[in-house]
Amino acid sequence: MEARAAELFAAYGYARLAATPALAQDAFNAIASRNRTFVAAHEDDGAIGFAICGQIGSFLHLKELSVAPEHGRRGLGSALLDAVIAESVARKLDGVSLSTFRSVPFNAPFYKRHGFVDEPFGIADETLKKRFLAEIPPGIVADARLLMVRRNKTT
Repeated sequence: MEARAAELFAAYGYARLAATPALAQDAFNAIASRNRTFVAAHEDDGAIGFAICGQIGSFLHLKELSVAPEHGRRGLGSALLDAVIAESVARKLDGVSLSTFRSVPFNAPFYKRHGFVDEPFGIADETLKKRFLAEIPPGIVADARLLMVRRNKTT
């Protein structure tokens, strides 16, 4: 699923990223088990989407959100993202953070529709800056990426 979802990046100038093989199952399972992982499942197809997140500073950081392309555009990504946001509220964190592609239409615009805003790198928390830099895929310039946050409402 991860590799098939990544293939969508080829149409937006990231053919190298689209061709990157998915993690081996053992490596993926290790990452998923060390973090908070949400899974969308279909009664016939099994796992069809996932969101992996972990706390970084005062934010729950979305490390990866992926939906099998054949199940896309049905609200699964939004439901997974809503689960991550709810988890950050339950933990009483400041919000959710993520890094994403600036110009890929199913990345930054999707997150903006869900209340995320650009977090200027210069004012970002140091832990978020480090994570942002670590998440830049090989061969991709930093300016193609964007650090975004969605702050939880305080009462």
